[in-house]
Amino acid sequence: MCAMKKPNVIYILVDNWGWADLQIQGGSIPTPRMNALANEGLRLTNFNVESQCTPTRSAILTGRLPIRSGTHKVTYGLPYGLTPWEYTLAQLLSDAGYGTALFGKWHLGDVEGRLPTDQGFDQWFGIKNTSDEAGYSSTPQFDPEVMPQPNIWEGRKGEPSHPIRPFNLESRKTIDREIVERSERYIAEQAKSGNPFFLYIGMTQIHPPLGHHPDFDNATGTGIYGDIVTELDYNVGRIADALDAAGISEDTIVILTGDNGAVTEGIGGGSNGPWRGGFTGYEAGLRTVGMIRWPARIEAGRVSDEIFAALDWMPTIAGMIGESERIPDDRPIDGLDQSAFVLGGQEESRREHVLYFIGEDLFAVKWRTFKIHLKTAETMWSPLQEHMFPPVYDVRNDPGEDNDLMKQSLFAYSWVYSPMNKILGELGKSIHTYPNIKPGQEFDGYT
Repeated sequence: MCAMKKPNVIYILVDNWGWADLQIQGGSIPTPRMNALANEGLRLTNFNVESQCTPTRSAILTGRLPIRSGTHKVTYGLPYGLTPWEYTLAQLLSDAGYGTALFGKWHLGDVEGRLPTDQGFDQWFGIKNTSDEAGYSSTPQFDPEVMPQPNIWEGRKGEPSHPIRPFNLESRKTIDREIVERSERYIAEQAKSGNPFFLYIGMTQIHPPLGHHPDFDNATGTGIYGDIVTELDYNVGRIADALDAAGISEDTIVILTGDNGAVTEGIGGGSNGPWRGGFTGYEAGLRTVGMIRWPARIEAGRVSDEIFAALDWMPTIAGMIGESERIPDDRPIDGLDQSAFVLGGQEESRREHVLYFIGEDLFAVKWRTFKIHLKTAETMWSPLQEHMFPPVYDVRNDPGEDNDLMKQSLFAYSWVYSPMNKILGELGKSIHTYPNIKPGQEFDGYT
């Protein structure tokens, strides 16, 4: 008897996606294609990410806290990225016989040795770093001798990557369309080959500088942000249609998430719903949209408010396809195999807590329904505050994190510090045994 073909895996990652930018989570802009995708599988209303673009991408691909990998913050012009020693989801799937491709934003290293084709991808197309770079050359003082003109790149495993055109405000408008078109071709080609594949799609939307394909000029009559959300919905729909056209929807796992919440300060839109404080240690900086569809195995219409983290995807996908033995055992893996939860074998998540770092600083610990803030900032531009008695919020009953239980109940909730201290003690012991890798550091393993 022949072994069953393993499912294909597609991960679509949206940049700066507010929890309530999805219509079925309260968004005012229609998102029918993404609503449908969510309703065809499991929607995670308590999906937790890292503080910025680079850390979340690292967490998804390695299952490790970014503070361990030296990928815990966005850097500009400094050495950074995943050391080649890290073992990524793309490498795991490649080792399991999958074809692998990344189309879109990478943001985990911008030099040879730290590009997608060095980290398990057979091919890639997109941008090395942040969408911010599209606006660099439009500033009057921009000097290409100080900072080279950013480009859109492509490459194949075993070959140097090469630039194909400048990344500027014009190409920024159309890059997501090209990402989708390349994805469509890849899906069709891989379906004909009969081999399983992993396609990682890093959308550049909804990251500043804001821009969208000309097809969506004034599409909503609400302004640029609404038009971008409409374009995003259209693009996700095209990926779903490509799977249908290739006849492989049933056998393809599709994951659609954001990398962090909306950056709403001064860019014309975005909604984090009931949650407070995007890009901070408050809940809007921790939660974003999350969903997974696999028609052959995941019951349609499930919605869960159980805690799930970006860290969990690597071990969970490995568990879903029967490749858990490939998870490395020579390093701490902070993600949990949530395959039984995702596939409906259990109602509860295996995860009870999330640690929330911003850069080197541990800002908050979420444990069950409680959120404990060690440090706070009202916005990403605000001064940092440290707390002698960390505030405690019940985020299920107080999503705006307005009512500090420590103040209201005269320290009655100080018992919540106990599980937090246990979690932090275990992390400290682990870091002592396995010291954190520094940004840009060459690393060959723990000795």
